[in-house]
Amino acid sequence: MDSRTIDIEKKLRGYLFGMACADALGRPVEHLTLEQIKEKYGEGGISELPPNSPWTDDTQLMLVLSRGLLHGAELELPGLMDKIAEELVLWLDEPDLGAGATTRGAALNLNDGIHWSRSGLNSKTCGSLMRVGILGFIFRNDPEKLIKAALFSGRITHFHPVADAASIAGAYAVKLALDGVSPDEMFLPLLRVTEGISDEFTEALKGSYEMAHSSLENKEALQKIGQGWYADETFALAYFCILRYPDDYKKAVQTTVNITGDSDSVGSVAGGILGARLGLEAVPISWIEALKEKELLEEMVAPLLEKYLQVSQNKLRS
Repeated sequence: MDSRTIDIEKKLRGYLFGMACADALGRPVEHLTLEQIKEKYGEGGISELPPNSPWTDDTQLMLVLSRGLLHGAELELPGLMDKIAEELVLWLDEPDLGAGATTRGAALNLNDGIHWSRSGLNSKTCGSLMRVGILGFIFRNDPEKLIKAALFSGRITHFHPVADAASIAGAYAVKLALDGVSPDEMFLPLLRVTEGISDEFTEALKGSYEMAHSSLENKEALQKIGQGWYADETFALAYFCILRYPDDYKKAVQTTVNITGDSDSVGSVAGGILGARLGLEAVPISWIEALKEKELLEEMVAPLLEKYLQVSQNKLRS
């Protein structure tokens, strides 16, 4: 294995474990207010993963999407979406880890035989955003396919302009992270790839960037951005935290989950992006060791790396 392949493998592990650990850290506090979090965990909020910490539907659905990619990333988009839709139907038999009504409703539509192009529900919640980062890995070297795959795979469950823009941004941010682009330098490329899709998302992205560069304290800025139940807010909150702590995975993730809102989803998005940028070594070893079912993530590394290399080679030949 050459040095470039070793490096991308470390970043893949950084993405997978970075996302899952952040997801698990946010899980116990998702439905608590910031005041309740502090009352339970102290003034600093939740800061460490206890042993045997499970992840939520965020990581579960990222793995569902990953399996779809393993079965069809090299296919044209309609064929790939068929594979992803098949995995979403199979997911209905997995344990319920807290998935939203939109994703489950869309999967039930698929199970009833409704085509993936019509299965999505009109919703701007964050279920499509939270799972798409893995697309940024697989299609890192094919940005055109990356953008289209993020858009169409998101629409399988969430059919709304806000969800469209957030899905593209979530996947593209991971691609940029793998390319070594700093969070600050991600701003203009993210604006460009989401331009004209959703005014709500554009305003949220701009607001996140401006507040991260302001003198506002984290608590005040995060409250202004929102609670993260809708995809534009989810991405904006995550982006704010990685802008504030671009080289500190742990601090960024701790900041994302100690909010009044969708702690695990905001954490998942930020943790995946920073994990991809900084690599596995940035994720605390104690968090990885505390993660329940971490072997399921490890089992995905080799096949996902192989698929990444296959897709990248195919792109070079075309």
